[in-house]
Amino acid sequence: MKDFQYLHGFDKKEQERLLHQGEFLEPYVFSGIELEFQKEILEVGCGVGAQTQILCRRFPRLNLTCVDLSDKQLADARKNLRSMIQQKRVKLVKQDAQKLKLPKKDYDAAFVCWFLEHVPKPLTVLQKIRQHLKKGAKIYCTEVFNQTLFIEPYSPAFLKYWFQFNDLQWTLKGHPFVGASLGNLLTEAGFHDVQVEVRPFHFDSREPEKRAAFVEEFYQILLSAERTLVETGRVSLEDCRQMEKEVAQVKRTKDSVFFYSYMRATGRA
Repeated sequence: MKDFQYLHGFDKKEQERLLHQGEFLEPYVFSGIELEFQKEILEVGCGVGAQTQILCRRFPRLNLTCVDLSDKQLADARKNLRSMIQQKRVKLVKQDAQKLKLPKKDYDAAFVCWFLEHVPKPLTVLQKIRQHLKKGAKIYCTEVFNQTLFIEPYSPAFLKYWFQFNDLQWTLKGHPFVGASLGNLLTEAGFHDVQVEVRPFHFDSREPEKRAAFVEEFYQILLSAERTLVETGRVSLEDCRQMEKEVAQVKRTKDSVFFYSYMRATGRA
């Protein structure tokens, strides 16, 4: 089966980037994730298992059913999660989350991270997830809100690339701003006690090392789509080289600023 179109691609470098991103953002993404007393968890959009690894390490009592549609992502997940699969803590399932149909209908909680941005029908995904949760079970959704990115000094090539990056995702029927809609989506999907948090990254001259690290992390995210953006004529190679220079300048300028907000939403089935 041919894999669906995916903004970031499926090559080895991208799989490694996803694993690194999971570790890099772990202190932020997992702040407020409380699964210590849960047992059976449904993770939808597990990809290569970057978040699954962390869930298993942080919560040693968990058993996870992990769903993804991509053959390539699941193949990498089997390698990355080999020991956890052997221990029967992790079960990988190939399914379209928009048509989710699992034998088990009473999971203790659900975990969704950096996934709804990539699906055409995020509401349908959330409705399907709710049908598989026991009454009162909690869902944790962590998603992008790409409208919020800001860097200083002014970086026109970076901003041009960022626009084309998000527009490409939109063209692929994704949603690069879905985080802002999580409250609406969870409510419409039938969840109650819906809570939404804006979670900002804001680094300036007070934390130069963190600032540089976050600028580089987001730069690598952008580079993951470079080949597609160049091949489709959305950006030129010169745009990419100019962006590289601007990123280097932001990382070394004393008073530079990096700001980005992602969204965390929870609800009860």
